[in-house]
This record gives sequence, C-alpha cells and structure tokens, in this order.
Amino acid sequence: MKELSPQRELFAQAIASGENQSDAYRRAYKVGVNTKPSSINCNAAKLMSDTKVRQRVAELKKQLADKELWTREDSIRAMIEVIKEPENQGSKISAVKVINDMQGFNAATKTQVFGTVTHEVALDQLR
Repeated sequence: MKELSPQRELFAQAIASGENQSDAYRRAYKVGVNTKPSSINCNAAKLMSDTKVRQRVAELKKQLADKELWTREDSIRAMIEVIKEPENQGSKISAVKVINDMQGFNAATKTQVFGTVTHEVALDQLR
C-alpha cells in the first residue's frame, strides 16, 4: 500500500490508539482556535472515508491488538465484575469512576484564577 502523508499517518495512528475522529484530526493538522467544531468534524469524517486511511487504521489496530496483553475491553470487563459483586459499595463506586475515566465521560473543567486562589469550575456551571 502507498504510504500516507505524514498528517494522514498521524491521524490514522491517533484513531488506532482510540482517539475520536475530531481529536485525531486536531492532533494531525494545525487547527486554529477559531476553527468551527463542525468543520473539524466534517474534515475528520472525510479522512475516515478515505479507503487508504481506513486500511491503515485497520492495519495499525491489528498490530496493536497483537501486542496487547491487557486490552481496554479487558479492563472494562474486570470493572464490570467488581460492580456486579453484591458487597462493598465503595469498590462499586470506584469501578464506575474508573470506567467513566476510561470512556472519557468526565465533564471538562475550566480553571479560573482569582488573585492567588485557583478555582476549578465545571464548564456547565459557567454557561
């Protein structure tokens, strides 16, 4: 297969590593702060529709799967087993938190600095 451009290769590597398409696009291409998220999403989708990029992603995923001893899926399954145990509520809560962290379900936070005190505020509280 013909090699991809450096940006497309980096995009494919990011996708194969588990990043979503938009984040992979941001990693591979210089994206301005004023670039609309819809533009990023559209460009990332176009890249993923390219046959050569899709083939490279599949190739990289297979290489990663062959090397992995413990996969993300293995981690999720282990955490689900902890959650299913009837006792020890603290372990259940911790397992759910770990799963949420792994899946990126935590809300983004914005740090605001007022004088010498730093406050962490959830983004939805700022709206």
